[in-house]
Amino acid sequence: MENEETQLHNEINGEIILSEVRKHWIVYLEDIVFHGSALILFSGIAIFFSVQDMFISEGYIELIVLILALLTTVSFFASWTLNYFDVWHITSKHIVAVNQKDILNREEAYMEFSRIQDVFFEKEGILSVWLHYGALRIQSAGTEQQFVMRHVKEVEKVAHTIMDLRDKIKHQEV
Repeated sequence: MENEETQLHNEINGEIILSEVRKHWIVYLEDIVFHGSALILFSGIAIFFSVQDMFISEGYIELIVLILALLTTVSFFASWTLNYFDVWHITSKHIVAVNQKDILNREEAYMEFSRIQDVFFEKEGILSVWLHYGALRIQSAGTEQQFVMRHVKEVEKVAHTIMDLRDKIKHQEV
């Protein structure tokens, strides 16, 4: 019963969602480090100018640091949204690429397994090799359509899964 319910929740237009491809956690860590560093740096500069009585009087330092914290938090969550909602759904017939372009703008593209010509993955740097993430690119046959996602977790496994599904579907058509 539980498997039937799970399968019903994992269907899109009669297709079963086999896998979901997301970005690696390192992307979120990079965002945290970047935004945290920016907050510390700009707050430090504001405090320095306040102590030196340059440009900022002492009464406004708390307000400026609070505004910087708010802007940094909003920027972090905007960046998190763009990364989190970039996702590929591998179904029984297609790859559905959802690309979050900005906060309120996203696009979806579909590619049938039978149209997939090449699947490429690339790991750059020692960290990418150790943590098993990288760039994944899928080229379709006959058109210039290409799916690209960077910082894919378990990129090698995902690439092999897509190639195996493509080969399986092509053999069923013959």
